[in-house]
Amino acid sequence: MLTLIVLIAVSLCWGSFLNVVGYRLIKNKTLLGRSKCPACDHQLAWYDLIPVISYIILNGNCRYCSARISPLYPMIELATVLSFIAGYYLINDAYHFAFFIFFSALIVTIRSDLEHLLISQWVTIALIPVGILFSVTDLLPIYPLNSILGAAIGYFIPWAIGTLFYLFTKKEGIGQGDFDLLAFVGSFTGVLGVWATLLIGSLLGSIIGGIYLMATGSLQRNVKLPFGPFLAIGALLYSLFSEHIAELLLGY
Repeated sequence: MLTLIVLIAVSLCWGSFLNVVGYRLIKNKTLLGRSKCPACDHQLAWYDLIPVISYIILNGNCRYCSARISPLYPMIELATVLSFIAGYYLINDAYHFAFFIFFSALIVTIRSDLEHLLISQWVTIALIPVGILFSVTDLLPIYPLNSILGAAIGYFIPWAIGTLFYLFTKKEGIGQGDFDLLAFVGSFTGVLGVWATLLIGSLLGSIIGGIYLMATGSLQRNVKLPFGPFLAIGALLYSLFSEHIAELLLGY
């Protein structure tokens, strides 16, 4: 029980930091310095930054200017808690550090893509060599060749799909950030991880995206929905349940 309590507390604080990373990377701001309200630029006190709790106490509004605070903040903090606790209990101890890095980057991509429809290459392309290095040093449960092929195939598949989609429709279907994201996923999970992530992400995107479009009456409009969060969730689920998913996909 004590371990679980510590995990929750640490994960909430780390999730709060990942919110900062996700916001500032896209805004090209330094990660150093105190947090400020994006609406009034007032420096926030420590009691305004308590994960989840401050959002609830402030009723989702800035204490100083009453501007609405994005619900992404508590959502990302809670998502960090769930993913990190699941990873702690479901992933082999020898791989905890590598998946800590992997999960953190995925959560940052979810945050930035949901808010800005953008994914920073600092948490995708820049970390591909790290994934390969982890595979070389046995900090990941895949061989180096699998990591390299995963990155290459992870980039090529969405690039090919996006290129074909553009040739037939003259519209952008999959963004550059999704190419980078799937390549990053491949470097940490290998070829099968890319396949599973794309499958799970596509299914989730079709179901949840379809429900959202119908609920908001956006089916007849040219509405852009981010694909990155669905890929990131697919990668998280594959990492947590890789043996079961491999058995389901490959039949062994």
